[in-house]
Amino acid sequence: MLTGRDRRRFERVAARARRSSGRASLAATLTRLALWSIVVGIALAGLVVGARGFYAYRSPEAPRNAESAFGGRPAAAPEPPQEAEPARPADGRQARTTDVRQAHLRQLQPVLRTDAERLSQVARRMRAEGRVTDLRKERADNAAELRLLFTSHRALSGDLQNHYQEYSQAKERLRKSVAEQEEEFHQTASLVMTKLSLSPVAEPRRSEITWAVLEKCLDKGPGMTLTTRPDGYQYTVRGRSQRYSGGATVAEDEGAAFAAFTSFAPEADVVAHCDSLKRRAAGIGATAEKLSADALVLAEQTTLPGDCKYTRPD
Repeated sequence: MLTGRDRRRFERVAARARRSSGRASLAATLTRLALWSIVVGIALAGLVVGARGFYAYRSPEAPRNAESAFGGRPAAAPEPPQEAEPARPADGRQARTTDVRQAHLRQLQPVLRTDAERLSQVARRMRAEGRVTDLRKERADNAAELRLLFTSHRALSGDLQNHYQEYSQAKERLRKSVAEQEEEFHQTASLVMTKLSLSPVAEPRRSEITWAVLEKCLDKGPGMTLTTRPDGYQYTVRGRSQRYSGGATVAEDEGAAFAAFTSFAPEADVVAHCDSLKRRAAGIGATAEKLSADALVLAEQTTLPGDCKYTRPD
């Protein structure tokens, strides 16, 4: 049986054993907590590094390779293939405008070519006779013919002003000059008619004699000739001849007309008109020929200058 002394000794030993066991258990617990903290810290560090790498990869301003990531010069990366941009509305409108202008150019080209031909006619007639219209026609008919010569197309001739302004203005000046020539020619013819002194036999040929006088006055021809032969004669007025054979004698009216023509001496006013007509005719012929050539050049152009209602795509 244990004595009191032994029991107290046993209790002291047991107490020391319990204290030693408690300190070992606490140390083990702290050790385990430290290890878990290290593991958790490593894991968190890995997540942070991974997240930074991910965002660095996604960012357009971040280096694209390892060299740039460490401060080096970025390597030249191949550019992505360029894709064709879809047609924008503005491009479509521009294409439509171009198509409309080219279509209108094709409309105007035949008008210009017709202009060239008619202006060439003006030059030829003016050089041949000093005027454009026919003397034998009424003045109203001649005015209509003159308008036609300078209007190749009812609608589009006026539109040439919008695209070929210099040419159109020159053609309009020429038209006015031709109209002035026609008017002065008519005035001069009327003046000559009043100055002719004809016999009753020659009176029916007053107009014929007048045109012959003007032809000679303008240096466009001899005006009138009468040639006799043993077998007949030939009567010529303004380039048109009539031959008579079989011993025919000169007809009285033709002989009287020729006598009136050869005896006519133009006065100063008639001479002044003739000089004016000759100068204007020479200018008209040269201008008409030049404008005819200009019209052909314009008709060969591939682009249309200027704008008008026909060039609007709407």
